Amino acid sequence: MTQPHDPYPGYAGHQPPTPHMIPPGPPRPVDAVASLTQGWKALASNLLPWVLAMLIFLAVFVVIMVVAVVPVALSETVSEDQAVALAPATVAALIIAYLIAFAIGVVWSLNVYRNAVRQVQGESVTVGSFFQFRDLGIPFVAYLLVALATFLGMLLLIIPGLVVAFLLMFVPYLAFSRPETGLSGIFRGSVEIARNNLGASLLLVLFSLLLGAVGSITVIGIFITTPLVAMMMAHASLQGSGDRMLYRP
Repeated sequence: MTQPHDPYPGYAGHQPPTPHMIPPGPPRPVDAVASLTQGWKALASNLLPWVLAMLIFLAVFVVIMVVAVVPVALSETVSEDQAVALAPATVAALIIAYLIAFAIGVVWSLNVYRNAVRQVQGESVTVGSFFQFRDLGIPFVAYLLVALATFLGMLLLIIPGLVVAFLLMFVPYLAFSRPETGLSGIFRGSVEIARNNLGASLLLVLFSLLLGAVGSITVIGIFITTPLVAMMMAHASLQGSGDRMLYRP
């Protein structure tokens, strides 16, 4: 009996490649295009929690700002004597509201960095993952030190600040992937990745700026570009430091 022709001999039952874990090892060369591609695949594998968490964060932020602005608006409608009496309370309310907004923003940012690292490594991320306070100590200190160093650098004719920001751009991600190395190891690791992969690091900055611009122009695009930039940078930091990650074909 004549057998049917197999157009792909030798591939009976062949399955498409599946994601596989890359084990930790020595630092690997950073490829900006590969980081962008893998970042997108990581995001596409679990996008919904990111979008929902961003919507919740924006809603909370808007509520806080409204609560802060309403007393100011009301104070403008009362008499001068009443306005003088309301002024200290209004100022206090504004200060408290802005401090709360700042704290929420920091916690949100740190969880974005953490969840980007987790998702690139193949871990499960949910909406609740963006509102956690555990294990934020070292990353929070690293976050503040990067902000302070960049600010001081900007005071020195801007260029030093840009250099500092460039060299330390992997710190927020290494703070979650390698907290055991301490602050010195985290900062040193970021500098080494940037210096050893200068071209790729510059390309990552360019990709980040372009994605940010696209997201800002389309407005709704920020729900995609914001986590995509985080995924891209997380992949690059894990690649450059030699940490484990999930490769998605």
